[in-house]
Amino acid sequence: MTNGLWNGVLAMRAAVSRTTQPVHFACLSAAGDVSLNELLSAEKVIYIGLGTGAHKPLPGQAYLQKTDALRFSIRKRGDFDTVALQCLQTYLPYLFLPQMADQMERACTVAHFAQSLDGKIATESGHSKWIGNDENLVHAHRMRALCDAVLIGGGTLACDRPRLTVRHVAGEHPVRVVVGRPEADYNSLLQACDQPIFVYGTAEARVNAPVDYTRLPDLPEGRVCSVRVLQALYGRGIRTVYLEGGPTTTSRFLQDGAVDILQLHISPMLFGSGMGAVQFAPIGKVDEAIAFRSFTFEPVGDTMMFVGIPENIQQAAPVAPAATATPKSK
Repeated sequence: MTNGLWNGVLAMRAAVSRTTQPVHFACLSAAGDVSLNELLSAEKVIYIGLGTGAHKPLPGQAYLQKTDALRFSIRKRGDFDTVALQCLQTYLPYLFLPQMADQMERACTVAHFAQSLDGKIATESGHSKWIGNDENLVHAHRMRALCDAVLIGGGTLACDRPRLTVRHVAGEHPVRVVVGRPEADYNSLLQACDQPIFVYGTAEARVNAPVDYTRLPDLPEGRVCSVRVLQALYGRGIRTVYLEGGPTTTSRFLQDGAVDILQLHISPMLFGSGMGAVQFAPIGKVDEAIAFRSFTFEPVGDTMMFVGIPENIQQAAPVAPAATATPKSK
């Protein structure tokens, strides 16, 4: 995808996220102009028109039609090459997640991790570079740019020392969210950029925590409810979250019915041992597994990525006392 086309996708994301009306047609021009809900068809479908005119696509340009939550089919190819159209088909569905968040009154979550063919995300020593390829790295940064926040667990913060910024593509850095403890080492995030760091956990908060910490009521097993985290983020105006793990946090979000789309980058390698991508309690029957009601397989360089919508349990956050926030101090 060219820089110009990617900038256009970012412009369309901003336009779609600002409207509360259903979007049936969106037009993106080469100049970066975006218009919504122009009359093109009486069908109740979403069209994306791409053209070179100042406002409207010219005859013969590309049209993409939304066929379900994950797919945009190509109605007219126009002058766009195959790679550009594939990128648009990959990223256009995520532009409409803010409207889904408004319907659910919680942030929408897209979870992502890279794994081997046998389901490992790291060796037994914790080494994971590089399971994904360069194209997957660019994809992750595009997703960060398309989402309001990126979320990790305390284990990933301690092991990877991440920055969670957008460095390989154009776009704004996302808000950083950690499910963990307020006394953890947040230096890698604090030094990376000026975007806020929101931390959610069940521990007592230190007054001098260098982050914006919110204590949430814990579940019986002593952990935070994933749905409650997403509701708290939605209350801050964050409608889309990119979940980058690790395995414990991602597994809990999946089991809580708090993952709306799962992106699973699959690399052509076998570990034979190592850290599993998900950590669920043992099941006795196949029908107890988390299934996917809609899914695609998309190319990522010389590898592929599974993208699916889980059959979520849709757990509601339990009624509990209000959360306690401790703002950061510097």
